[in-house]
Amino acid sequence: MKARKSLQKSHWAVLVTISTFLMISISCSSESEDQLPVPMPVEDKCEDSNVSLVDDIFPTLQQNCAISGCHVEGTGRVDFTIKENIIQVATQIRTNTESGFMPPASSGLSLTTAEKEEIFCWVSSGAKNN
Repeated sequence: MKARKSLQKSHWAVLVTISTFLMISISCSSESEDQLPVPMPVEDKCEDSNVSLVDDIFPTLQQNCAISGCHVEGTGRVDFTIKENIIQVATQIRTNTESGFMPPASSGLSLTTAEKEEIFCWVSSGAKNN
């Protein structure tokens, strides 16, 4: 009986050890630090920025996002032909463009660094309807 309990305890110890090792392994990223996206500092990029939804953001999104099959009416995605929709999801737009998730590589479209910075600054300044 003692041998059986000792065996059960050793099984638990092995299980806990393996589980701990797996959790640590999974939580560590294989990406090196120089592959990670660098956040844009607000104070440097946006200090003198006068980014406008109407003049800057809306045209960029119309050209790169509000295209057939993407962010237009009837696709099930947020319709970027409507300015109010853009304002409502401004933070998500910033996150997805900063990370390179949007526009998707498969679309053949991409945003310039300047366009990404404009989106960043517009959202950081309150995503105004201007």
